[in-house]
Amino acid sequence: MKAVFYLIVLAALAYGGKYYYDTYLAESVNNTISRTADFATDKAVKDFQ
Repeated sequence: MKAVFYLIVLAALAYGGKYYYDTYLAESVNNTISRTADFATDKAVKDFQ
């Protein structure tokens, strides 16, 4: 019975974490990734020339 309880708690935490990520963090993470990619690309272009 304890195992079922722990599974339910873990599932709830995972669902809550995914909801929080989708609602709040996804945009921030995407902005960070795009800025990092832009920075890396700019550096590569400057080094190439």
